[in-house]
Amino acid sequence: MSSALEALQASPVFAGVPDETLERLATAASEVEIPAGLVIIEHNTPASGLFVILEGRVAVHAPDEELERGPGEVVGELAIARGGARNARVQAITPVRALSIPREHVDQELAQRLVR
Repeated sequence: MSSALEALQASPVFAGVPDETLERLATAASEVEIPAGLVIIEHNTPASGLFVILEGRVAVHAPDEELERGPGEVVGELAIARGGARNARVQAITPVRALSIPREHVDQELAQRLVR
């Protein structure tokens, strides 16, 4: 079993997602390392995919709120679920290790399940 698949299965965000879907996402995922301070999602840009945080913390700067996300959580799913541009800016607070999953591997139904 791949470490990407194990990370997806361990994340509460993916609870209830069928194993075959998780396997497909794990195959498409790339592990990325993001230095502290780097902007990984820019507001009003097209959605290119989503990130599953494995280690570290990110700040989500949305028009109506500021929040943090950490291990096991997802960022970037909202624009895919809604089919529009990014509605927030996401920046690494600490060094981050994450799975990057391209948009073409995340259908709208799955993205909507991931929206909190």
